[in-house]
Amino acid sequence: MFLTVLPGSLFPHVKPVVGLDKVAHILMYAGFTFACLWGYRKQFVSNGLAYKKRAVLLAIVISIAYGGLTEMIQEHIVPTRTGDWFDFVADSIGTMLGALVFYLFFHRKK
Repeated sequence: MFLTVLPGSLFPHVKPVVGLDKVAHILMYAGFTFACLWGYRKQFVSNGLAYKKRAVLLAIVISIAYGGLTEMIQEHIVPTRTGDWFDFVADSIGTMLGALVFYLFFHRKK
């Protein structure tokens, strides 16, 4: 959240690489969602399928809502930043990717 409210002038100006911003959003939210689910990993062993589904759904909802919130804050509160729907889409893609990677990682360990 801290980085999303910093003025854009504080970031280095480099020649933009097309799509690099979106890749960064995808990776950040994949990591965020994976970390949220990683906190549930011990409970996954001792609880049933319904618990697992709720945990995954909760992590996805939290991550997507957080992505939307940061974009709204950038658009409406931070005067030197703008929200971007494509950033939100990248956040959502990253969220789903993080959940998928966790699922594959967790089930491979069994």
